[in-house]
Amino acid sequence: MFANLDTGFWMIRVPSTWNDLQLAVRGAFPLIVLPVATIVLLTRKSTASPTWWPSKLLFIYGLVVTIASSFSPLPLWSLYWSVAFIATLLTAWSFIGRRNSVESVRVMLYATWAAAFTVATIIGIRASPLIFSKAHSAYGVLTQLDGLSRSSGVARWAAVPGLVCILRAFHTRKVALFIFYMSAASIAFYIVYRMQSRGAVFGSCAALAFILLYSSRMRRYALPFAVATIVAVLLIETPEVLSTKVELYLLRGQNEQQFVSMTGRTYTYEQGIQAFKDAPIFGRGQWADRMLLYQHVHNSYLQAMMNGGIVGAIPYLASWIAGWVLFFKVQRKRLYLSELDRLSVLECAAVMMFFTVRSIPETTTASFSVDLLIMVAVYVYLEVLAISIRRKSIPRLVPMQLYPIESEAEASLPQAG
Repeated sequence: MFANLDTGFWMIRVPSTWNDLQLAVRGAFPLIVLPVATIVLLTRKSTASPTWWPSKLLFIYGLVVTIASSFSPLPLWSLYWSVAFIATLLTAWSFIGRRNSVESVRVMLYATWAAAFTVATIIGIRASPLIFSKAHSAYGVLTQLDGLSRSSGVARWAAVPGLVCILRAFHTRKVALFIFYMSAASIAFYIVYRMQSRGAVFGSCAALAFILLYSSRMRRYALPFAVATIVAVLLIETPEVLSTKVELYLLRGQNEQQFVSMTGRTYTYEQGIQAFKDAPIFGRGQWADRMLLYQHVHNSYLQAMMNGGIVGAIPYLASWIAGWVLFFKVQRKRLYLSELDRLSVLECAAVMMFFTVRSIPETTTASFSVDLLIMVAVYVYLEVLAISIRRKSIPRLVPMQLYPIESEAEASLPQAG
């Protein structure tokens, strides 16, 4: 499903070149993955779980939007993206119900991190002449990458591995790994900084603040360093100069009207609300904003309303709430988790915080995109952990000491498995 990104229904045609062939194959992946994942699920042992869990709520939303495809200006195109959306969920679910579901979904999560890291590396290399140049800004990198991505997309690809790497850096005792993870995280966040995508910048800041305050190891080691860095910056620059630099960075050369309108987003929101009013019950199917407004609506919740109307928007909004409720439920029982899973849960929270903030100025899980691919892996992983905690059946992993027990009181508690 990652390989299906940057393709579409129109790519499935008789190829005339090797490039046409690879695009056609990638474009056909959702049509192949959906029946295969369905067959795999039908042969798997069913796993009972609450219907309000985030991936199931997204599935309900996806079904509503699939029905709404019949009301789309381009029904077949909308249906194609609905197939891709549901195929993503079913693929993630296919990792559940194995002999060791926790290990299985952990592998899926790590494969997702690896995919994001790989794509971020490729984009970073291709955009390196602009990112690491003396240019005042790297905003508008779309034209430099031949349409591969735009600034917010590049920043998103960099932010996810950056958050994972910085957490791993402070949860390893090996110096070589610490240097590697910190180097990767530094490059990743420098790319986020250079892209000047405000949604990615604010999302990254929120995610970093969250893990600094929520992770005891980050509070112990990273937080003092962060505070010292901020103090050093304040001593080097006067408040007036620093304020001016921050303002110039956020404005990106825009005037006050452009900034207040969120680069024209408020006008798009008005159009999107009007389009929602034209089909308020079931909406107009997947990617309704592209097919009705001929542009990105830049808000996950408004896109969900346009895609699935009120009927679809309710489970979609509930999926975000359920995702955070699920994280806090799992985190509260973290002493029953293996050391690897404790760290992975924090990684999931950091990524989820990033996309939660980003869901306001951009679209995330409302339609098929890389954001959906990443968040579905996060949701399903947390769901399987919650099931395993409930059954007290999580196996303990001994070899890797990434997340040591922090007190004798914790060490004396009974462990599952």
